[in-house]
Amino acid sequence: MFNVAQFERYLKTGWLGRRFWYLKKMDSTNRYLQSLPGNRLCHGLVCLADEQTHGKGQMGRDWLSDPGDNLTFSIVIKPGHTVQLQFLAMTTMLALQKTMIAATGGKPLLKWPNDVVCGEKKAAGILTESRYNGQKLDRLVFGIGVNINQVRFPKSIRDKAISLSEMCHGKELERELFLAMYLNRLELSLARAMDGEQELLLSVNKNLAGYGKWVSVVVNDQPMDTPVKILGVNEFGHLMVLTAEDDVRIFKKERIQIIADSAHMISS
Repeated sequence: MFNVAQFERYLKTGWLGRRFWYLKKMDSTNRYLQSLPGNRLCHGLVCLADEQTHGKGQMGRDWLSDPGDNLTFSIVIKPGHTVQLQFLAMTTMLALQKTMIAATGGKPLLKWPNDVVCGEKKAAGILTESRYNGQKLDRLVFGIGVNINQVRFPKSIRDKAISLSEMCHGKELERELFLAMYLNRLELSLARAMDGEQELLLSVNKNLAGYGKWVSVVVNDQPMDTPVKILGVNEFGHLMVLTAEDDVRIFKKERIQIIADSAHMISS
């Protein structure tokens, strides 16, 4: 069981995670937070469930996680003004990747648009959802799943998933400490992103899988005819590539598979 008191001792933020809801079991923290009226939610609320029976992943997939081994939680952001949602999501991923490096000493990378990977295997994923009241943005909800101490995965994802414990050669990590470390870092990153600080782009791109390389790409299950060079993400969080014809192509929400070479694929 997640120790809320221990987590709060580690937390050093000003506003992020200061309102914290712990639920032992529910279907999906994202779905729950999206269902509530705006006056029930505050900027920086974090809702964590030790077990999510129908955790939400990208493209409508379920997020599979053993109860009590990992972190499955959602963060509510109420920016108060127009923001670039996808870039904010990439910033959220970057803070997560940096926290994973600090906790494990490993070298995970960002996989556009919503994963953190170690080699070919997914260690964490982020799902960003928004809700509007008319034309006004009411809330952003970042649903985050991090494989912390799980070492046995279902057959369907066994070759695609990895945990931080495995990255530490079997060492068990303290979930409360990791979550506090992440939120401490994320609060600073979100402030920079919402202020429009463009230096974050450089950091995102330097940590992007395939950055600066010529790779083969599969777009929505259709292979592109020729390799492309990964140029990074733009200020909107969209992925930019250079084609063999020297044209820049931009992907916004497409499902992408990057093949670093003929034998190495980073897949969804």
